[in-house]
This record gives sequence, C-alpha cells and structure tokens, in this order.
Amino acid sequence: MKLRNFLYLNTKVLEDYIAAIDGYTYDEESQEIATSTEKTLAGKAGASLIGGSGEHKGTQAEEIKRSVKISDAAKFEKIYNYLQNEDDESGLKYYEFISDDIYTQLSRDDFLEVLVTARFSKMKELTDSISKIAELASVFETITDQQILDKKTSDAVNGFSALGQLKSGKEISCIFQFEDGSYPMVAYLDESYFRCAKENFVGQAYMLCKIIRKIPKGQNIKLDEIFDDIKKMPLNRAQRRSMPQNMDNPAEIRDVIKGPAFIVLPIAVYQ
Repeated sequence: MKLRNFLYLNTKVLEDYIAAIDGYTYDEESQEIATSTEKTLAGKAGASLIGGSGEHKGTQAEEIKRSVKISDAAKFEKIYNYLQNEDDESGLKYYEFISDDIYTQLSRDDFLEVLVTARFSKMKELTDSISKIAELASVFETITDQQILDKKTSDAVNGFSALGQLKSGKEISCIFQFEDGSYPMVAYLDESYFRCAKENFVGQAYMLCKIIRKIPKGQNIKLDEIFDDIKKMPLNRAQRRSMPQNMDNPAEIRDVIKGPAFIVLPIAVYQ
C-alpha cells in the first residue's frame, strides 16, 4: 500500500465512484474484535488442587464492538485499486511523459496517474501577488505612518483586487505540465477540496485524473478571460457593433494553452 500526502482530493467524485462500484456508500462500519486474557488461580493452604501444582491457569474470552469512520484516504485507495485491477482499456495508466503515439491512443474517459508540475493561471497568480502587495503596503503604512502607494498605483491595486473578488468562489484554473512541457493538462479545481495551502500546492506531484476532452493541435484554450461572461451574453446587432473589437485579456495576463493538450477532471493530487 502506498502512503500518500493529499494536496487535493475530490471527495464527491470518490463517493460517486464507490456508489457505482458497490451500489451504496457508507461513512462508518461496525467492527467486532475478539480478545482473550489469561488468569492464574493460586491454591490456598489446605485446599485440594487438581494436578498437584498448586495453581491453575484459565483463559477468558470477550468481544469488543466499535464503530469506525471510513477515511477519505481509504475511499481513494479503494478506487485506485479498482482501477489498477481493471483488465480492459479503462484501467489505470501511469505516465511521466506522453509521446505522439500515446496521445493518439488516449481517449475521453480514460483514467491516468501522472507525474506533473502544477501552476495556477496567470490571472490568479497576478491577483494573488497584488493582494500580497496591498497587504504589505498596509502594514508598512501602519508602521511608518507614511503612504507607500501613490493614488495611481493604489487604484491599479484596487482594480486587480476587484478582479480577484470576481473569481472568488469559482473554480480555479490550473495547468499541469510534464517535465518536457508537452501535452499540458488543464483542470478546474474546486477550492473546497484543497488539503493544503494554495502556495504549497504549486509544484511537482502525482495526479489521478480522468480525461474530459482532448484539445487537438491547432486549437487552444484561453484561461480566465475577463470578458468571457460578456461575450456569452445574447446581444443584438447594434450592441455587438458597440462592443470593442478586441475583448481578449491584456498581454500581461493572457494565458493560452495550445493543443495538443487535455482537459481533465482531477480526482486527487498527492505526494
């Protein structure tokens, strides 16, 4: 059995998969543990003891019942072992890199265990950095009683902070890359499933995931587009004409993942 330190664990997916395998789910189970104790009976003066040794040893048995909680790690291990034991093509595949031939063979709904390095989208990295700068500036201003950021810089910081607030509570765009940089994997992470601080999440780790879609060569994915929601609005012809021609993110935060690539559903990220 492998012992894992989970950085991210999608417990909803675990429950759904276990329900499909067993036909039910449960969080606790009852266990009965048999124990035995050995007692020595010593003879008193004048008493008659069988065997003539002066003492008698006896064994007393008892059962202990307890309720135990099924851990998320145990549920993951069940899913992992199930996928490893599958004999057909739907079984678990492990990769530390992907070649052209492997990419061609992989398809939607395949389960993969991969060794990859994670990074968040440029938008998230920038808004997180701006938030830290604003916090540091606030601390220094309190200590020195001097304004650290001028009005123009302060307005820019507030603007990026507002962008961060718009993304708060939504799925976090994340890119997982192999060591050679080829065939990146794009995933959208639910904040509630993180098992570590986000700054500790970025880096190399193993990921168990399911392929949702393949992005072929010549196509791409744009991450965290600021005006994406506006682009999807049902506008009439006059409204569309009044919109700016270019509504892509500025170059500094433009994040485009070019195919061939994958969109995946991460089940777990661990070390």
